[in-house]
Amino acid sequence: MDALLENGEYAMAVEVKTRLTADDVNDHLRRMEILRRVADERDDRRKYLGAVAGAVVDKKVADYALKSGFYVIVPSGKTVEAPEPSNLRIW
Repeated sequence: MDALLENGEYAMAVEVKTRLTADDVNDHLRRMEILRRVADERDDRRKYLGAVAGAVVDKKVADYALKSGFYVIVPSGKTVEAPEPSNLRIW
């Protein structure tokens, strides 16, 4: 996990890669499960969201990450796009 963003009620764990792969998505899924377990052990009641980001993200990988419940952050010109997953997962 490269960044943890939080605002009190929510926390978002972000994994950043130059070239995002399906294996990276799977690794982050496992990481999110561990994060939730550790948070529960510490009575951390925040709702955890996941995101993956990459400079190069194949459409199939992006679709897989979205279906896995992750936000997908990708460059788009001078800004970035981060569509909400169709299957938003809260850990």
